Amino acid sequence: MNKIYNGIVIFGEMGSGKDTLARMIEDIRDDSKIYNMGVLCREMMKVAKVNPKWKGQERFIGQTIADKFRELDINIMCDYILSLILGDSLVSIDNNEDYVNSITNELRNVRKNQLSIIVGGRTLTDFEYWRKLDFFMLGIKVGEKVRETRLKERDGAETAQNSSSKHNTEKDVSYIINNLCDAVIVNDGTLDDLRTNINSVLIQNRI
Repeated sequence: MNKIYNGIVIFGEMGSGKDTLARMIEDIRDDSKIYNMGVLCREMMKVAKVNPKWKGQERFIGQTIADKFRELDINIMCDYILSLILGDSLVSIDNNEDYVNSITNELRNVRKNQLSIIVGGRTLTDFEYWRKLDFFMLGIKVGEKVRETRLKERDGAETAQNSSSKHNTEKDVSYIINNLCDAVIVNDGTLDDLRTNINSVLIQNRI
């Protein structure tokens, strides 16, 4: 019997095409909805538009804020996304019962009407969090030269140059993609190639 997944979590390094992949899945599966784990960090990166001090340091801002969130609670960003997915269902969750089973059951109910796509899984803790809630772990990777070109086109040369591929989350995500994901897509080709590959993954895993 094929496993039934409550949603998809996309893991990928900077410039790998995570957002493009998520939008493509959304286009293929019209019952899907995208949630971005880095949305709060991305919003704060906008300060560089009004304060020259931060120009070219957008990625540093995002990574540092994410670190501070995790210092507060290692799972706080995952909890935030989970709260968005469950929405009104949160009122029916009894914290006195087996919490994980209660959450998982509510996610199964959500899945009947919606395929949740979570973009931006970064750490081993993120992986373990969503794995226990029966999410499909999808990795996306790209060659270094292609990645650098895309970062420059997306963020500008200065921001791309200042982006740290040595940040701890970048190391984690590389390990996760190469060793732990349920499926991995190599995004070195065209958009048509990407669509063909993700469509195949969705069909093979009955997602």
